[in-house]
Amino acid sequence: MTKQQSVELSGEWKVASYPKNESSQDKCPDLTDLEWIEASVPGAVHYDLMKVGKLTNPFESSAAAHEAAWVAQTDWIYHNEFSVDKASTASSRTVLQFAGIDTYADIWLNGNFIGATANAYRAYEFEINNEYLQAGDNVLIVHVKNHYRMIEPKVEEAKRMGREGEASGLLGKSLIRRYQRNFYAGSSLLNLGTGVLGIGIYKPVQILVYPGAYMEGSHFAIQSLSAEQANVSVAIDINRGRHEDVELRVEAIIWETDVSNPAAVQAMATKESSIQLPLSISQPKLWWPHGYGNPHLYNLTLHIYEGDTLLHSIEKRVGLKQVELIQKRDNGRKTFFIKVNGRKVHARGSNLIPVDYIKVHDTWDVYDRLFKIIKNGYTNMIRIWGGGAMEQQQFYDTCDESGIMIWQDFFLHSNVYPDYDSEFVEEFTQESIEILKQIRDRASLTILCGGNEQQEGWDEWNWKVHMDQFYGEKLIKELLPEVAAAYCPEIPYVNNSPHGGKWAQSPIEGDMHCWGNFYNAFKDPQFVTESCWNLESYSRPETLKESMGLDVEEYNYIGWHKKWNEVTGLTLMNRFPHSNYFSVNTLKDYLHSLEIEHARADYNAFSVLRLRSSSCSGILYWSLNKGGPLFGFGCVDYKGYPLMSYYTMKRLYADVVVGIYRDIDDIKVVASNLTNDTIEGELRVLHLDTDGTVIKQFTQPVSIASDFTGRMLDIEAYYDNIVDRTKEILQAQLVVDGEIVSEDTLYFCPYSEFEIAAKPIMATIIKVDPESWTLEIEASSVSKMIEIEGNKKWLFSDNYFSLIPGVKRQIQVTLLENTNDEEPRLTVSSLDDPSKQLITLHLG
Repeated sequence: MTKQQSVELSGEWKVASYPKNESSQDKCPDLTDLEWIEASVPGAVHYDLMKVGKLTNPFESSAAAHEAAWVAQTDWIYHNEFSVDKASTASSRTVLQFAGIDTYADIWLNGNFIGATANAYRAYEFEINNEYLQAGDNVLIVHVKNHYRMIEPKVEEAKRMGREGEASGLLGKSLIRRYQRNFYAGSSLLNLGTGVLGIGIYKPVQILVYPGAYMEGSHFAIQSLSAEQANVSVAIDINRGRHEDVELRVEAIIWETDVSNPAAVQAMATKESSIQLPLSISQPKLWWPHGYGNPHLYNLTLHIYEGDTLLHSIEKRVGLKQVELIQKRDNGRKTFFIKVNGRKVHARGSNLIPVDYIKVHDTWDVYDRLFKIIKNGYTNMIRIWGGGAMEQQQFYDTCDESGIMIWQDFFLHSNVYPDYDSEFVEEFTQESIEILKQIRDRASLTILCGGNEQQEGWDEWNWKVHMDQFYGEKLIKELLPEVAAAYCPEIPYVNNSPHGGKWAQSPIEGDMHCWGNFYNAFKDPQFVTESCWNLESYSRPETLKESMGLDVEEYNYIGWHKKWNEVTGLTLMNRFPHSNYFSVNTLKDYLHSLEIEHARADYNAFSVLRLRSSSCSGILYWSLNKGGPLFGFGCVDYKGYPLMSYYTMKRLYADVVVGIYRDIDDIKVVASNLTNDTIEGELRVLHLDTDGTVIKQFTQPVSIASDFTGRMLDIEAYYDNIVDRTKEILQAQLVVDGEIVSEDTLYFCPYSEFEIAAKPIMATIIKVDPESWTLEIEASSVSKMIEIEGNKKWLFSDNYFSLIPGVKRQIQVTLLENTNDEEPRLTVSSLDDPSKQLITLHLG
């Protein structure tokens, strides 16, 4: 046997509530009189109950969410029967692997207790060799235990941290090692109410058959890197099994496409269980983040031989890159930026939150669509933040292949943790080691971080009035730095996000969570790991109907907001300071207004960070996606519809961006070029009225150096030339080789007050292939926002943009998901067009 064999136990699962509320490590659970229902594994008990009508959808309303609290306060029994060829495992090591159980469970196989779980972040392997396996059918019982009951012995001591009350609150967040975000946060961030904690088997269950001797793990590390040569090492841990005293030969091969012509080969004979193989690659091809070069990957194959017999092989893909975190300039000034292969890179991307509050993950087609959205948005970094969860290996594969850097937090989130408890500390240590072993070979791995907002909580959230010390500080400042240095020394570690300066949120050093107002944007932060400028916008009507059963068309009467409040627990916001675009006539109007407000707020703040903050070397949006239909943040909704803010951020994340703003009476035009090359082009500034008449035009050639962000043009005292602020704009255009590569529009009034003329827009569509089209749009007068909508899930190269006469915009249209049987169609309209013109395009 040369490969680890695996069989996923994905079918024939059933689950039942277990009323006895007791430990089952001494006696196999009694299955008498249990009421079984079909179970999905991976999944969560809530969704199984919903399928058979035994639970109201917790997303349906606040009341339903509160009523669902009982699910996590109940014990559950999972049952599966499987067959295995026992003869094929006789000379091998056979284990039962649980990639993730939420959270506490006892495992029984054929009436034998084989082990327990206590941490949803960890994968568990239990030996099931001849002692437990039997020929024919095998019965697997998983007793998943009530979260609340399992932390009872720890509750009294946790009061010293100021944490008490329900397990669904901060108490459970401190004590239960599971997905952190869906603990109650005391705000509308979750909008599920208290008590909705996922529970069940949320990752795959597999039977793994290992060879007689096999590699338990390996670590590919760069020792030195130059244009001429890369020196690397591969550390390998061997489980020798029945080959205890036998000399084994271990071989490593690095190659590209032709295994017969490898880039490097190294072999070593050994009787040890741990070895390190050095390799050298001539003329190495480097892995680069998106926008800075090709994310080249090599193939690495590892073999173990006994004599001429191949015992085990492992294949993986690796990248050649070195990463540095620069925190001080040559002149001594504090800074914070990332260098990859000796080159400063500007990080642009988002925080990713688990795609579902209850079951955490989803099938790969959901992630596949999400990656299409990510790649379309010029992203080169994703932060897996401390309130999240480990993503599947295919997720990291895609980041490696796409040049998307990973900022990886360890899983501590906005809370204190019992670092006084040796049992907790040991569990957290093993969890953190396992995380590093899973991801340390990843070309995309760029930063390791001790967690999210604990330091900020201690510095700025008044924790000091509740507790006598910073509980959890030892984890981020002592334990994790040691673990990172031991298991992944080549990747920079920072102790928390945000961190640095007198307070954690200081923009002077470290990274910052740049929230809430323009003052923060103008603080000139070094690196922004979270930012968003509006408190609430929700999912699209299609998503609310699918996931909540909420039809927005039924909220179209005076007083509809009362029903909205009854269902969701949410009140209406009464200020839209960034856009003043405020309509509450119907729920549909309100949701549309929220999106506009969100997009304009993000535009106003993030354009400052991108174009006017000379210290800022990274911007990570909070958050890319929504984990539930009413999650307030996120520029991609719960079911994967890109929202207005997504396209705002896409334009600001482009490699080359132009911006225009007013400074007292002067007009300033700025540009940013983050490519490797100098941009030669033409800068145009057009002064137009609402009809599209050009009042004045400024044109000048420009040369924008690589890595340059700065002012390109000053038009002094031009504000006095604006007569009617509601009917005039300035638009800056950067033109390269006759094409507009970036544009920005300056309004002189609140967005809602700009008046557009009732002149037609024109749109045509050309089919490129069965799932993509090219849409061409023209306007006869100034449109402050062209809106492209459709009857399916679409992805556009641009959307929700201003358009002036004389400019033809070509938009690439991609079908993300065929959500219905209707003929595909798009509608094109102009926001606030008094003629209410709507163009419908049939794509079939």
